[in-house]
Amino acid sequence: MWQVLQSQADIDLLMRTYRSFHDSCLKEVAVQNREYVDERQAMHFDNQTIIKMRFQSQFKDNAVLEWVFEDVIEFNWVQDERNVDTGLSIILQAVCQWQQEMLYWAEDIDWHLDAADKNDYRWVAAKRGRWRIVEKGLGPATALFAAS
Repeated sequence: MWQVLQSQADIDLLMRTYRSFHDSCLKEVAVQNREYVDERQAMHFDNQTIIKMRFQSQFKDNAVLEWVFEDVIEFNWVQDERNVDTGLSIILQAVCQWQQEMLYWAEDIDWHLDAADKNDYRWVAAKRGRWRIVEKGLGPATALFAAS
């Protein structure tokens, strides 16, 4: 069942449930853009960007989390190819908060919206969000890219 994020208390529940993302990794990201072309080749603009994320954790309980960000305002993806140690991509503690009527999630507790280095991290800003725990979903198989 999807849990809607409408307040900081909702975010606090998510962070407790998923242990602040400790010892987890961002397994998949899917982005649905605002624009599309229909069967008649007409361009449409629905004015909403959606990002879906799937996380996997090394903890046995609540090991897989799916998160949908709706009405995405900003999305920062950074991949540091200079790091050959893939262990650096493990999330130790994420941050999630409401700020200026916007939902923010970032992969590191040291991330701040006003920091000069904020784009050194992966982060999302959206107007709405919802999440759920998935019973099965560990391993290399993809789920967000599977045909619906």
